[in-house]
Amino acid sequence: MPAIGTTLKHIRQAKGFTQKEVYGHIISRSFASRLESGNHDIAAEKLFEILDRLGVSANEFRFIQNNYRATASELARSQVMLAYDQQNFPLIGRLAARYARSQNPAERRIGVMATVLIAAFDQREVVMTPEMTTLWQRLAFTKTWTLQELTFGSLILVLAEHQQVPLAATIRKYHLACDRYVSAEADPFRVMDTRASFDLVAMQLLLGQGQYAAAKAFKAQFTAGYTVHFTSDGNLEQTLSLWLWASYFGDVAAANRLAHTLEQLPSSRFSRTLHTLLRLWGQRAQDYRQLHQN
Repeated sequence: MPAIGTTLKHIRQAKGFTQKEVYGHIISRSFASRLESGNHDIAAEKLFEILDRLGVSANEFRFIQNNYRATASELARSQVMLAYDQQNFPLIGRLAARYARSQNPAERRIGVMATVLIAAFDQREVVMTPEMTTLWQRLAFTKTWTLQELTFGSLILVLAEHQQVPLAATIRKYHLACDRYVSAEADPFRVMDTRASFDLVAMQLLLGQGQYAAAKAFKAQFTAGYTVHFTSDGNLEQTLSLWLWASYFGDVAAANRLAHTLEQLPSSRFSRTLHTLLRLWGQRAQDYRQLHQN
């Protein structure tokens, strides 16, 4: 991997900026020359200022520095989640086996995630492996989750359920962590979308565990927060949560209208998962209403 200064020079020249335009009033001209030659390091605070001048985020800088390639763990996660959205479970199984053998701890965590996703989708009991136990211990003893943990939302919920940790405590810890990254003005890391996905899984688990009072009360939580920052993905997942809630506890006609709206959405990589959820939970909601009306 090239030195930081070498990558800065590459980006600056690719954008057609002069050293003065990029480094002026941040570092001296002589320091900039030594930095771009790979002969000097730079403090993080000044590096971030320079990246702002270049119009490049820290994540993009790392991507460029890695020769325009995602890191191994980023690539692994992207492959698993795309296969999951497409319900390509044979591929998820192969990816889980591949990454379980990896020497990279981050890739092994992705392998664990893939295994849990398959079991959770099939409603199978999750059999804890040593890798799962290690990952859960790391998650449980981390006082505050950061962005990396937040992207493992569904995995956190499934493991917490298996460890018999109250879902309410896990949901509260997750929401508090999300709140650190979002304000009324901005959601730079699309955390609200991540939270919407987490909340949809949490709603399903509450219903699956028969915690109907908690599931009914959960609406106040999954509709809270700075939902104005939702992208189309976040809106879709919250609409699914609203449909699920209405199917069990709300007006049936309203639930049917939401289902119709969801079914009419243009085809996308989420389509198969969406229609599976509507079919599976629609039948469960009918069974619940029939049981509680008698």
